[in-house]
Amino acid sequence: MNRNTKGFTLMELVVTVAIIGTLAAFAVPAYLDAQQNGKANKALETMNTIGSAIVNKYTSVAHYGIGTSALAELNSTGAVWTQLLDETVLIKYDRGSGVVSVVTTDLFKDGVPKSPFGSGWEFYVDDDSTGEASWSGNPPELLITKVPMFKIRDKNQPLVLAEYTL
Repeated sequence: MNRNTKGFTLMELVVTVAIIGTLAAFAVPAYLDAQQNGKANKALETMNTIGSAIVNKYTSVAHYGIGTSALAELNSTGAVWTQLLDETVLIKYDRGSGVVSVVTTDLFKDGVPKSPFGSGWEFYVDDDSTGEASWSGNPPELLITKVPMFKIRDKNQPLVLAEYTL
């Protein structure tokens, strides 16, 4: 009797499936980690964009004062994290005719840039993180005595955090 020897044996199939399963057990977690790291890097990049926009706007209005201060103020969030929305007040300053508020849409016409994690951003300014400066000398020179600081983080990824000092 002549048997046809084409095809795979059950043992060959079992060994092949075991090898593929073992490779998948190592590859899938590595792929998921790489994907998460990519999102974290994109989140940091976006936070730097937001932070740079706030720093640039603050710098451009910093010589206007509020009250006796010669510096614009970061809007304090009262030592709590506040969601960064399109109308979130970020900076306040006074040109002599009243307090002007800078909101997020003043910096980003299309609104707050999106988080790669899909959760949005949070903004933090401590109560004691306001700037202080005074004009002194002739010609007047702005002497900064206290520098404000703010933080941005991803709402659902609190370890993805950026801190800025103005």
